[in-house]
Amino acid sequence: MTLPERISQLMAILTKGLTDRESIVQLGLLSIITEQPIYLYGRAGSGKKVIMEHLTGAFRAPSLQAFGHRNAAISGKVEPKDIITFNSFESDNAEMVHSVQIALEEHLARALILISRERPDAALSKAGLADSIHIVLTVPEALSQDALEELLRGQDDITKIQVPQGLAISKEEWATWLQEIQKVKISDDSFAIIANVALESEKNCVYISARRWRGIARIIKAEAFFSGRTETDITDTLFLGTDIWGKRASNEAMIAGFQNGMNVYLKKYAPDVEALEKQMRGLNRSVERVMNATPDTYRTVDFNGVPCIHYTITVAGEAIGLYAPESKLCTTEEFSPFNELRKEETRVRCNYMGSSICRFSIDSKSKRMGMRASTSILSKEDMAGSDHTYEEFAKLPAEVLHANDPEKIQKNRADIGNVNQLLTNAIEMDSKALLNLKNIYAVQKQHGQDPFLNKALYSAFMEHIATQFKKVNEIIQTLRARQEEFLRKMTGRA
Repeated sequence: MTLPERISQLMAILTKGLTDRESIVQLGLLSIITEQPIYLYGRAGSGKKVIMEHLTGAFRAPSLQAFGHRNAAISGKVEPKDIITFNSFESDNAEMVHSVQIALEEHLARALILISRERPDAALSKAGLADSIHIVLTVPEALSQDALEELLRGQDDITKIQVPQGLAISKEEWATWLQEIQKVKISDDSFAIIANVALESEKNCVYISARRWRGIARIIKAEAFFSGRTETDITDTLFLGTDIWGKRASNEAMIAGFQNGMNVYLKKYAPDVEALEKQMRGLNRSVERVMNATPDTYRTVDFNGVPCIHYTITVAGEAIGLYAPESKLCTTEEFSPFNELRKEETRVRCNYMGSSICRFSIDSKSKRMGMRASTSILSKEDMAGSDHTYEEFAKLPAEVLHANDPEKIQKNRADIGNVNQLLTNAIEMDSKALLNLKNIYAVQKQHGQDPFLNKALYSAFMEHIATQFKKVNEIIQTLRARQEEFLRKMTGRA
């Protein structure tokens, strides 16, 4: 039996009957094995004691020491233990807090666990232990339907588990594994996630000690080791995207950093779907314009750095100058023209309807009161276009400068070839992007059975990649259909 197979069987036993709490058991066991201090938080009856019994049951005859209300103080010389727990930890119990500090400072346990009903953000700060506890495990308060059904219908006593001797972890194995875990290499991708979390902690003034960072790194390495790998993968860092940091503000900042890191990873190996969609919209405009192009050239003026067609319309007795970008000619795209202040005039909507005739629609308030008079009374929301009711106003042609211009005819012919090449290039580029996404999915799918994988975050991650794949595939199909339509019309026109 391989180590990953053995650990997977062990985890199946440890998580049995603990639906919705599997990730807590996983991270709890990793933290114990890598000797990281833990704070296990949950309300009364949430299952903290059961989780602890399952975690300690993973070890073969461990030396345990439990402290509670009756024996909160460490008195005299205490022999180091494998695991020390402080049950019902209270931050205002000075004797217990002092005992925790002694246990930490004198390394009296390989693994130290505080079990408490007190919220970690308040309790750890009050006790002065916020920088000493590396992992916070929060037992969920609510039960999912699956967890409730298992709780009510389950026949097994989940408070007691039996781990076969061949699966239980011996002290010798524990020590050997720690040495092997240290040899695991942190990959560049894993480090990028850690770096983004660290950057976000710095931005939000969240202090993370060097010792805690080393502990986090050891847990990441342990995940890879028990999965049979000598180098970490992105999936080994998923627990960084959960509430393990103790304080709400810290959790929010760190999870944001984790998400930033995941975005960096995806941009490194996968396409930027938003950029591809933007490119597709631009190509659609180019295709539409070439298909509807006329042999005429139109009078334009340079405005806002782009060639524009100038129109003057009269609204409520006022002459208003508007500038429509020439690039909108012969398209069916709706847009707001520029006004004389060189801003987008959101109270006006234009559309060339695929020809050289511009249709103007004007906000009803401005149509009645005038464009200039209404400027001072419109709210910011009105100006942003969120509360406009547009009414048709006029249809005006672009002024023809030269009819059947030979240069324009030649340019139109060149544009046909250029646009077709742009479509071909985009399809080829997007097809490569699709292949990249397929490869990422295949690589990450190999980790689906890793014994310490956070299933919920992994599923969300894989679903995100699958969604990206679907979007890119849809873009490719749209571009191909657009190219076929374009070539068919151009051939018919010729």
